Amino acid sequence: MPPNFQRFLPLILIAALAIFVLPTVLKKHKSGPTASTKATQAIDAMNLIDKGEQSYKAAHTRFTPHLTDLLTTSARLASDLAIGLSVQLDVSTDGQTFLARVSSDNLSLVRARSESKVTVQSCRILKSGSGVKCPAPTR
Repeated sequence: MPPNFQRFLPLILIAALAIFVLPTVLKKHKSGPTASTKATQAIDAMNLIDKGEQSYKAAHTRFTPHLTDLLTTSARLASDLAIGLSVQLDVSTDGQTFLARVSSDNLSLVRARSESKVTVQSCRILKSGSGVKCPAPTR
């Protein structure tokens, strides 16, 4: 080996180490729920809201516009909402129709029910990921 190359060999090895090994070691690992888990929890929350509204209507003859009325009957709904789901409820003035919208980072669901029939159901994938898919329509 030429003497000039031997002098720069330690610097070349340090540069190679910095380029290839350090990014792997210092890489931040993502923690928290996966995209699939968030999508599943959004779907689960929509189903729990729908069932909660139906049971509330059976007891009070009208749907409720307040999410707190539904949280008292379902602890699972509270845990689903804790991951950061956005929920909007709207009930008609006569209380016989409701619209629910549940959104997560990667999925947005809308369901409307009049009396006991689902009148509108929509699902939109906002950000695709592994295991993120829209649910089959409910009746």
